[in-house]
Amino acid sequence: MKQNTATPRFRLLVHGQDGSIPYLTPELLRLMFFPEETADNESLEDGELNREHIILGLAVKDTCISPDYQHTLSSKKKRKGDSIVDENNRSTNLAKQARLNHDADASIQKSSSDGKDTSSDSKQQQQQQQHNKKPTGYSFLNRDKSSRICGLLNGEENSTTSNYMEDYLRTPEHISTLIVPTFSFINNDNDISTNTSEEKKFTPKKVEANQSQQRKCSCSNIVIPKSTKDSVSIETPHGWQSIQPEHYCDAVSSMALSTKSNVVPSSCEGAVGLFDYVNLSSTQSESLLLENSTTAEQGRKQALKKITMSVQRSNDWACRSHQTFVNEAQPIRFWLPVQILASQLPSHVLFTTTKTRPNLQKQVEDKEQALLSNHSNVAIVGWDALVYDNNQRRNVLRNLMGTVQSVSSNPKQFLLLAVNDLQSILDAAREGISIIGSDMARILSRDGIALCFDFDCVDGISAKEIDMNKTNFARDFDPILFKCTCLACRPRTNGRAPSFTRAYIHHLIQAKEMLAEILLFSHNLHQLILLFRQLSNAAALDDEKEDKEHLETTCRKIEQSLA
Repeated sequence: MKQNTATPRFRLLVHGQDGSIPYLTPELLRLMFFPEETADNESLEDGELNREHIILGLAVKDTCISPDYQHTLSSKKKRKGDSIVDENNRSTNLAKQARLNHDADASIQKSSSDGKDTSSDSKQQQQQQQHNKKPTGYSFLNRDKSSRICGLLNGEENSTTSNYMEDYLRTPEHISTLIVPTFSFINNDNDISTNTSEEKKFTPKKVEANQSQQRKCSCSNIVIPKSTKDSVSIETPHGWQSIQPEHYCDAVSSMALSTKSNVVPSSCEGAVGLFDYVNLSSTQSESLLLENSTTAEQGRKQALKKITMSVQRSNDWACRSHQTFVNEAQPIRFWLPVQILASQLPSHVLFTTTKTRPNLQKQVEDKEQALLSNHSNVAIVGWDALVYDNNQRRNVLRNLMGTVQSVSSNPKQFLLLAVNDLQSILDAAREGISIIGSDMARILSRDGIALCFDFDCVDGISAKEIDMNKTNFARDFDPILFKCTCLACRPRTNGRAPSFTRAYIHHLIQAKEMLAEILLFSHNLHQLILLFRQLSNAAALDDEKEDKEHLETTCRKIEQSLA
């Protein structure tokens, strides 16, 4: 059933990779979100509902990192007393550079006298020289770099209508986007930001399962560089890179704004500010829930100190970012990041910065605190790092949202940045989180698992996960899910047979073909969009009628079916 409201109650924030939806090529994106008109217009309605319930998350960590090259010859640094040697090296390098330029000019003049086309040869030489150069470092995007990149792509140096997201990242125009520094400090799969190159070779299934289990265990012992009062380190494809709030604002502006104007695309939902990582041990995390225990009092004090310092650093970065956007008159919607463990802090400490350093029992008010507390867009981070069970995590989320709402009368819109299981999605919807970020569709597809929701079955709601790795699907010629209209399950145009059967997808998994992950991802993403559509419809019924049980009943039926 199509929803009447312009914006659904719940929307899915898909974790993008390199500025795009994982696995989906431009043609697959068109088929899923911008289908052609059919006789019954069913495809058009599915495409419109898919666009309404999805937001593409763009991470600065992998979309705005670029190499830096040294364009001039440099001399090695000598000892402090060797000023004469430095001067000789500098003059030698200048002479060498002048000799190289003279030889290049002579070759160009000779080619022009012979009647050859020198423009193409010079371009090829420049490209070859750029290719042979090694980067001296890496930096984040700014307005000059984005203008230069867009100019090279469009064939013109001074473009007035270029946009980095549309020209370089090729983000679909009518899909909403949200810019974040990083989705999580914890790399769950170790396949994006891995710095060690490993040769691809065949491994038996048992050995591969043991290796994946070891990778999962090693993720809990990951070492994250400590942040400072001016910068935080985020993991990029080129290692850990430090970024300051001002540099982050430049990267956000370069992505969202046009190259020659401050016009923000209507599909851009804004940007989440920089946030810090709270590195707590398991003992310290458990001590936060044991308020009356004397043995855990020391661990609780240490945990609260770490949380306070992290929250104040994040608030300080948020104030600096907000001030940067205001000074440059950039109309970018800003989302205030709030650490979920901040629910353990008093309300007057929740929105303080490192400049105030208040005592936990002292009331402090200033302009920055009023700016932060009155902010209407709140992004909750750190959910994936919690070691609590489902009920404890939900209580922590409820306490944090209540504390944030109590310090200001302005209505708040909440965003949960990283959620990777169905139970957490249902709990977040129950608590009123309007935007829920997840990489669940890609993670399940990589493991060969298909989500299956049936909201029209006789028993009410059917929800299950199908492991396509099992051998009983080797001769199963049914679609993944009947009545599913995703790219993998929809019937062919010339008959009733599905586009791809379970047996074919099982064969692709056994052959380790990437097409298996592509088909499973398109199916899982479609199923998650159906789930968010159902939750939005249930919340809309709760608003129309007096009994507020439709959303709770829907979540309970899904939980019972999964159990």
